[in-house]
Amino acid sequence: MKKLMMALAFVGLCTAANAQCDEFATPTTNKYSVATNSFWANWYVQAGIDANIVSSYGYGSLLKKDWHEGRTYGFDLAFGKWFTPGIGTRLKLNWENGAFYHAFRNQDHVWETADPHKGGYAGLYFDTEFNMSNIFCGYNESRVWNLILFPRMGLIRNFGANSYSPVLGAGLESSWKIAKRVSIYADVAYMFATNDFIPYYSQKKKAYRANNIASIDLGITYNIGKTGWSKAVSLEDYEALSAEACAKLAALRAQLKAEQDENARLRAELAKWANHKCPEVPAGNVTTGSTSVFFDLNSAKINSKKDLINLEAVAAAAKNTKATVVVRGSADSKTGSSAYNQKLSEARAQAVADELVSLGVDRAKIQVSGVGGVAEVEPFNLNRRAIVTLK
Repeated sequence: MKKLMMALAFVGLCTAANAQCDEFATPTTNKYSVATNSFWANWYVQAGIDANIVSSYGYGSLLKKDWHEGRTYGFDLAFGKWFTPGIGTRLKLNWENGAFYHAFRNQDHVWETADPHKGGYAGLYFDTEFNMSNIFCGYNESRVWNLILFPRMGLIRNFGANSYSPVLGAGLESSWKIAKRVSIYADVAYMFATNDFIPYYSQKKKAYRANNIASIDLGITYNIGKTGWSKAVSLEDYEALSAEACAKLAALRAQLKAEQDENARLRAELAKWANHKCPEVPAGNVTTGSTSVFFDLNSAKINSKKDLINLEAVAAAAKNTKATVVVRGSADSKTGSSAYNQKLSEARAQAVADELVSLGVDRAKIQVSGVGGVAEVEPFNLNRRAIVTLK
């Protein structure tokens, strides 16, 4: 009786302390809303010991009898999950084994509970848990103490009588976090069972019905897998991210449009030269005129038919004279590094020289050089060329 009163006083103290949330947690300004977690997150297991008291005076008979006559001790094992910081479920197994009685009390007083010599009794309970600290004070990952309310339903089996009884009840749990995954807990519950729980006492003594059970549990909670909650994205943060993404998309579209316009301009420029032909050079004469072969950005590939026509004319003149063919490659100075432009200009000159050789010009008569990035003509893209001269 005295121990029960102390336990109830403890629960009352915990309830009063819940009103002072700031004393058990960091300032509530640090609390935040959270996103729903995955199914595999925030599972836990619990293991502990308990003391139960059974009274057979019917519903509401909490203090009508000397409660030590129905006192038992046992083990608890539970498995549960938190779906949100405020709501979770727990499946709990409670076993009140008769072997425990001998260590704690005189067997002569045991007559209102299940027969300890036949295994005592076991209960399987389903609890719906409400974390009152998180519901009323907001989730805070730094909080150490939590108060949890749980309604309960379940089933009890009396091993000695081979009987079952449904159970309804409720309780409070206090939990203290001592590590990231480990907490200690203490819970107090009160349950109602039908008189099928101890049927032989109900039949023998018509005045008694075993239907009140009070329990006090102490144990350890261990969190399995991913634990804790991720901060939910606020509407303001979402709108800022959306605006940033839209700005980047607009910039990419503008860049693409600029590249398309430049490509169209280059095509128009090349079209002006589509029907241009270099003048034929009479045999034995040397012309001092020059021919330009143009290239696309970052390319050393001859891909214009009009340039090939011009090279055919130069090749014909070179084969009929003793002139030397000078090929000078260049790149525009507005794009690329100096080193890169030097290599690109040399590659362009070499590509033109290779084409002249394929047209029958002796490679010994061809001088190849690259001058890197230049700004000799406007528009700047016309500097992406190789100039072919006979001398």
